[in-house]
Amino acid sequence: MRAAVYSSAGPAAEVIAVQEVDAPVAGAGEVLVRVAAVGLNPVDVKIRAAGHDFGAIRYTERPGWDVAGTVVAVGPGVAGWSEGDAVFALARFPEAAHTLAELVALPVSDIAAAPRAWSAAQAGAAPLAALTAWQALDAAGVGADDGARVLVLGGAGGVGHLVVQLAKERGAHVIATARPAKQELVTAWGADEMVDHHDDDALAAIEPVDAVIVTVSDTLPPRGAIREGTAVVTITGYSAAQEAELRAGGADPVRRILVAANGPQLAEISALADASRLTVHLDSEYRLSDLAAAQERVETGHVTGKVVVLVDPRD
Repeated sequence: MRAAVYSSAGPAAEVIAVQEVDAPVAGAGEVLVRVAAVGLNPVDVKIRAAGHDFGAIRYTERPGWDVAGTVVAVGPGVAGWSEGDAVFALARFPEAAHTLAELVALPVSDIAAAPRAWSAAQAGAAPLAALTAWQALDAAGVGADDGARVLVLGGAGGVGHLVVQLAKERGAHVIATARPAKQELVTAWGADEMVDHHDDDALAAIEPVDAVIVTVSDTLPPRGAIREGTAVVTITGYSAAQEAELRAGGADPVRRILVAANGPQLAEISALADASRLTVHLDSEYRLSDLAAAQERVETGHVTGKVVVLVDPRD
């Protein structure tokens, strides 16, 4: 089968190749999936550029964690899944998963039925970003129908646009930052208020919120948004000095989260999608043979929604 392989650390165009490798088999508690689509995320390009483990995230020369596809075989001890089932997953994260390939073996604990309302490309693009958004809101204590005020820094990005929708689904009043050209889209996804992240006066005018979800690197919440007990959850991390500054302003807790694979949560996400209460915006689609270009698109830092790689055996 064909799979993406890194030859070493370095620029995408120089180190990414698509090669013939041995096909996997479904082990105990696993299903074998023919891959249709794989989402790309900033972590994919960071670990390729590093060429070694990235914190808790395991480096591998065979990349990929997001996946959507069709079950073609089930391993020993698997119940409830059959050949032909359409599934999606964030596979094995932060361990290596090798999803950028024509076939992949997935633990049944990581998979869920793919949303019928979404294309295969949307399903493949969603898992890491959607689970990150879900788990960030949980970490911030944003519950259903509690009327929380939630500030999303980076509301048009891969994770951010899903945080906006999921926060709104939980009954929050959502304030989001985005450049003016993207604000109409973010409002359509559910944001109640939009702020240009380059407008210092508008940022300073944001009133205190219950929770801040930070999806953009090196970005501190506006001081006025923080009060005693404001939860600040970041997916990129803060320095000790930045964290101390936030706590001095009353933020509590201040947490960085690392997403975890979670099939049951993906099943809830899938149900929301099929109820037309959640969507994934596709920034761009690439073939597996164009993976280098796809990663370069992610590296621009200007992606709206998600970049996805389509895996087609005819390509």
